[in-house]
Amino acid sequence: MRAFLSHASEDKSGFVEPLARELAEMGVAPWLDIWEIRPGDSLVKKLFEEGLDTVGTVIVVVSASSADKPWVREELDAAVVRRIAGSMRLIPVRLDDAPIPAPLQHLVWIRADRTPEGIRSTAEQITDALYARDKRPAVAPPPAYTAAAPVPGLAQADSALLAVLIEEALAAEILIVNWPAARAKAEERGMTPSAIDEAFAALQNRQYLKIRSIAGGPHTVELSAAAFRRGVDAVVPDAEAARRQVIAVLVNDPPAGDRPVHELARLTGKPVLFIVQFLEQLERQGDVRVSQYLGGFSRITVSPTLKRLL
Repeated sequence: MRAFLSHASEDKSGFVEPLARELAEMGVAPWLDIWEIRPGDSLVKKLFEEGLDTVGTVIVVVSASSADKPWVREELDAAVVRRIAGSMRLIPVRLDDAPIPAPLQHLVWIRADRTPEGIRSTAEQITDALYARDKRPAVAPPPAYTAAAPVPGLAQADSALLAVLIEEALAAEILIVNWPAARAKAEERGMTPSAIDEAFAALQNRQYLKIRSIAGGPHTVELSAAAFRRGVDAVVPDAEAARRQVIAVLVNDPPAGDRPVHELARLTGKPVLFIVQFLEQLERQGDVRVSQYLGGFSRITVSPTLKRLL
């Protein structure tokens, strides 16, 4: 990377030469007249054939001293022509709050000062521009809750909160969930309090939740059967295959004993609440009849129509 420094001689020792040395340390090869032009060299040839013609960038130092310098104007004019041709980059550096020449006013310039810190900062900005260094902060991985499988029709945060509520319900084997515990779990997965509140309200608006309050705040939340059905496949692996397995068992070899729900859960490896809710769905369709008794006992009566679902 090679850069030509266009400047007034008054700015050379105090700013331009230190800037060139800083650029060299940062990987930019500076073309500076005092290093390139030897006694007896043609000034015009060196500047315009071996200077501007051999670099990809022109750094124009605009200062109170350079405004009326003929060589600076000629170098700038040549650089503008090359830039229009699409083969050169032009970087203005502004000193002394000097007015920016009209050909440069459409460009973003670097505001600089003559202190060592200012010179180094200018060199860093030039180097960043030439090497397209991205100074934006590194982006952290997305919050853990965004990894939750999305529920069709729900926003990602809504899906994530619904997944947490279903997980808690599956663990408790009931659709009533301890809200403070569920909220804490959602926060552990990276959901902010405001995101939780918004998702909670969205699920409530869909009538997926029934709130039971104690002392003015939600203490337990009851999931609707519709909410459970909507989100359970995102929580329970191979849920549809498990449903087919339940139907096959009920048709071909119904579980014996007085706890068939728990037996189906054991056979499929799925939570009891998952089995209960699926049986209730089948019951609403008229394919089974489930009788529940105290102590967790139950009986399942299978309709002949159930085998049609296989």
